[in-house]
Amino acid sequence: MFMAIAVHHVVPEHRDAMIAFMNGVGETTGTPPGLIEFDGWQESGGKLIGMSKWESPEAFHAALPVIMSTSDQRRDEWCSQPDDVYTFTQL
Repeated sequence: MFMAIAVHHVVPEHRDAMIAFMNGVGETTGTPPGLIEFDGWQESGGKLIGMSKWESPEAFHAALPVIMSTSDQRRDEWCSQPDDVYTFTQL
């Protein structure tokens, strides 16, 4: 199993736009082979978290072009710093 997590450091006045963008990424991604879960979360301090769980790293990497195809819809000013991105493989 494989998991990818992106932590978005959202500027408060752009929170709604970022949430809409994240939801759009999920809709665009759809249900590609190997996807188990694709969700958005919020952290109590205001960060937004995008999390996806996959059957394998290969399934994630195969879907990455579709996931990234929406990146031109995101604006730099929505976040105070670049995303923190983490990937994990199950022990």
